[in-house]
Amino acid sequence: MVIAAIIGAILFLPSIALNIALACGAPLGYYAMNARYKVIPPEVRKAFVLPILLQFVALLVLLLAGRVLPEIIPYVITRILAFFFALYLTFYAATVLFSTSYKERTVMGSFAVAATVCFWIVAFGTLGSLS
Repeated sequence: MVIAAIIGAILFLPSIALNIALACGAPLGYYAMNARYKVIPPEVRKAFVLPILLQFVALLVLLLAGRVLPEIIPYVITRILAFFFALYLTFYAATVLFSTSYKERTVMGSFAVAATVCFWIVAFGTLGSLS
């Protein structure tokens, strides 16, 4: 479970980095939002703040559930959040895989699917833990 958490965290980092770059105005729009914009307009960039925060929380939960980081919240809550984020990422991966943008589908879709699998492995791995 530790290995799946570490691999999942590494595979999830490009998604976080992409959202941060898009929120800062980088011309990477071909990898997000069905390639609607080459550069995300300033008024749309604000919408990236909450997903970035959620992604950092998801990354933290993955590392906590995988027991890579020491327990800072009760493990029962970590277990519930692990399943929540695994389900959330399943829907995220599905939306990326059905994107009309070839770059988003192939590049970000690969990372999304692999990270989602790791999230599910870790989430189900928490069921074997009694503490």
